[in-house]
Amino acid sequence: MKPEEMEAAIVRNLVDKTGKSLEEWCAVLGDSGLTEKRDMKKYLKESHGVGHFQAQTIIKFYLLD
Repeated sequence: MKPEEMEAAIVRNLVDKTGKSLEEWCAVLGDSGLTEKRDMKKYLKESHGVGHFQAQTIIKFYLLD
């Protein structure tokens, strides 16, 4: 699977795996007030139980906005 296919699969499966869509996770990050990638990743993983690659993908799209 190509990296972009893997990323698309992660985004597609976010609701099933985490209970929230990409847009909802971006809102969670926006509400957190965090600005550093490593802090965002730690927050998503430790406070919300999001997996490593899911967290990286969420952060990537959040920062693109």
